[in-house]
Amino acid sequence: MMKIATETPMPSRLVDEYKTAMRHVASQVAVVTFPTETGRSGITCTAICSASTEPPALVVSVNRSTEACEAIAKAGVFVVNHLSDEQSEIARQFSSSGDAARRFSVGYWQVGETGAPILEAATANFECRVEEAMDFGEHRMFVGTVVSVRIDDGSALLYRDGFFRRLVLE
Repeated sequence: MMKIATETPMPSRLVDEYKTAMRHVASQVAVVTFPTETGRSGITCTAICSASTEPPALVVSVNRSTEACEAIAKAGVFVVNHLSDEQSEIARQFSSSGDAARRFSVGYWQVGETGAPILEAATANFECRVEEAMDFGEHRMFVGTVVSVRIDDGSALLYRDGFFRRLVLE
């Protein structure tokens, strides 16, 4: 990987300002799911973006201190399930600690072609195979090539300022 700039320590003031500013940026909420040796698991995530259209690929950023980070690396597959504004309870379940069975007790789930769980009625599902992973700061960014896509109607669930939000269409 090409390194663009040298590392310089960040002043704590800048880190605090960055965190505050990012809280003002609305992000679509997704649950990233993956198979595990004992079944399935997942996490709520807002740090997701398109990486490429040819080939179709997404980037998912996961905190390296979470169990999910190593589990995704081990599974080699994941699904990005973008939630509708009616699925905030699913986002809450997957953002709290606890056993996976409880998390998957909300919503209707299928198994995708990669073996990863897919949430029915999500606004969009992207089933991916991990192609690359890169550590940066406290996160690992997984680049996944998309192997299947599902689309459903519904308005996106957003996250801003510590709260789930809905889009209002005029």
